[in-house]
Amino acid sequence: MNLEFNVFSLTLLVSGFIVTVLSSIIIFRLNDYVKWFAFTMLFVSLWSLAYGFELASTTLEDMLFWIKIEYIGIAFVPGVWIWFCLKYAGLEKWLTKGVFIFLFLIPLVTYILVFTNHHHYLFYKNVDVSYSGPFPLLDITRGVWYYVHMVYFYITLAFGNLILFKRFKNTDPIFKNQTYIIIASGFLPWIINLMYLLGYRPFGHIDLTPYSFLFLYIIIGIGLLKFDLFDIKPIARDRVILAMTTGILVLDPKNRVIDFNPSMLRILGNPKTNLIGKSISSIFGDYEDILKSSYAQTKCSLDLKMYFSNSPKDFNLKVIPLLNKKSIFSGLMLQFDDVTEEKKIREKLIDQTHELLKLNNLKDKLFSIVSHDLKGPILGANELIKLTANGSISQEEFQNILPEVSKSMDSVSLLLENLLAWTSTQLKGEFVDKKRFNLSLLINQQYLLFENLAKEKNIKFEVKVEKDLYAFGDKHMIDLVIRNLISNALKFSGSGDHVAIYAVQKDNELEVKIMDTGSGISEENLKKLEDGVSFTTVGKSNETGTGLGLLLVKDYIKKHGGSLNIQSDPNQGSKFEILLPSNHNPIKNSNVSIPSA
Repeated sequence: MNLEFNVFSLTLLVSGFIVTVLSSIIIFRLNDYVKWFAFTMLFVSLWSLAYGFELASTTLEDMLFWIKIEYIGIAFVPGVWIWFCLKYAGLEKWLTKGVFIFLFLIPLVTYILVFTNHHHYLFYKNVDVSYSGPFPLLDITRGVWYYVHMVYFYITLAFGNLILFKRFKNTDPIFKNQTYIIIASGFLPWIINLMYLLGYRPFGHIDLTPYSFLFLYIIIGIGLLKFDLFDIKPIARDRVILAMTTGILVLDPKNRVIDFNPSMLRILGNPKTNLIGKSISSIFGDYEDILKSSYAQTKCSLDLKMYFSNSPKDFNLKVIPLLNKKSIFSGLMLQFDDVTEEKKIREKLIDQTHELLKLNNLKDKLFSIVSHDLKGPILGANELIKLTANGSISQEEFQNILPEVSKSMDSVSLLLENLLAWTSTQLKGEFVDKKRFNLSLLINQQYLLFENLAKEKNIKFEVKVEKDLYAFGDKHMIDLVIRNLISNALKFSGSGDHVAIYAVQKDNELEVKIMDTGSGISEENLKKLEDGVSFTTVGKSNETGTGLGLLLVKDYIKKHGGSLNIQSDPNQGSKFEILLPSNHNPIKNSNVSIPSA
C-alpha cells in the first residue's frame, strides 16, 4: 500500500487520533449517557482517520479499502447519535430492543452495500480517481442507496436535535446552554456536509465534514474531561409530579441540584436565587443530618424540624438513590413530607391515650374507695339500725355504740366531700372562683367545728389568728384545705397532744400554720405526697381515710398560686405552712371582680 501524506490527510489523522483518545477516555471514565456521546465521537474519529488515509492513497484499490473503513463510522454515527439524545433527554421508555434494531437496521444495510458495492453498484454507480487536484482524489457517482442513506442521515440528525430542543427549551439556562452545545456538535458539521453535497466545494473532491466534526469534538471532549461539561444531566420534568405537596429535590452524583418541584420552593421559603447547579451544602448548610444522608448516597429516612418558613415545621425526609438500568448510581432524590399536622395529631392521640389511662386509674381508685372505705362504715351503720329495729340490742347498748357510729359517719362525710372534690379535679371539671373573703372568719368557723372532737380525744386545741385577714381565692377550696389539715392533725393526735392554728399577714401574702404533736408522716408517705400518689393511714383512734385530703390540699394551693411546706417526723408531729395571696396581691391577668364574701 503506497501512501503519500499531505496537509489534508495529516490534519485528519492527527485530529482524528486526538478525538479517538478523548472518546476512549470518556467511555471509561464518565457515566452512561455521556458514554453514548463519546461513542458518537469515536465513530466520527474512525471516519476521519480512514478518510485521512484515503486522502494519502494514490491508487483506486487503496482508496476503496479505506472507504470501507470510513463507512463503519459514517453508517453508524446517526443511530448512536439518536440513542444518545434519547438517553440525555431522559426518554428511557423509548430505549427498547425494537427501537435499537430499527435505528441500526439501515446503517447495517448501508455498510453491507458499501462493502459489496462491486457486485451491485447500488451505493456507488461508478468510482474513479481524479488527478485534477494537487493529489489523487476519489471521484464517485452516487447510487440509489446512497440517497437512502443520506435521507436517513439527515432525518436522524433533525430528529435528535428536535428531541433536545423541545425537551429543554423552557428549562433553566444551564440546561439550555448544555443542549445548545450538543445540538451545535451535530448540526454545524451537517451544514458543511450539505454544502458539499450541493456542490459548494472549496477544495474540489475533499469533504470538509470530518474536519468540522473533529474541531468541535476536540473542544467538547476537553470540556467533558476537564470542566465536567454536560455532567449535570437534566431529569425529565414529567417524572416529577408538579402538583405534589411533597417537596422533591433531585441531585446529581456530585450532590448538585438538577431538578425540583414547586412544593420544594415553598418549603424553602421561595428563595429568589436559582437552585439549579447549587450544591446541597449551600442550601442546607445548617442541617447536618441532611448533608450526612446526602453524602452517604444510600437509602434512608429521618425526621427533622426545618426553619425556612415563618414558623418551624416538622418533615420526614426520604433519601432515595437513583440508579440506571445497569444499577450504576446516577444521583439522589430527596423527598420532603410535611408532617407537622400529623405530628400534632399523633401527639394529641398520645395525650388522649395517657388521659384515658388516667381516667381508667381514676375509675379503679373510685371503685376501691367505694368498696373499701365507704362500704364498711355504711354497712356497719345499716346493720346497727337493723339490730335495733328487731330488738337484738337494747336501747342502752344502742346509746353506748352511737358515739362510735357518729364518729364513723363524720369520717364518711368528710371522705365523701373529699372524694367529690378530688374526682372533680381529676376530671378537670372544677371552676376556681376567686373572690375576696375573710380568712380569719373561715379559720374560726373550722375551729368551732372541730372543738368538740378535740375535747373528746383530750387534745389541746388552740387557734391564734390575726383579725380580719382577707384572702383572694376560692373560698370553698380554701375552706376544704383548712378543714382537711385540721382533721388530719386531730386524727393523728391522741390524748395529751397539742394542735395549733396560726395565721398572720406577711407582706402581700397570708401565712397559715397548722401544727400538731401527733404521730407524724413517714418519709415514704411524704415522697408519695410529693409524687401525687394517694396513701391510706389509720388515725390514733383507728380513724380511716384514703389519703385524698392531702392531695387536694396540695392541688388547691397550687391552683391559687400559693405554696405548701410540710415538715414532719414520725412520732414527733407535723407542721404545714401555707402561703396564700392576700387581697393586696390578686393573681395577675385575672379578670374576675373582687366582691366581699
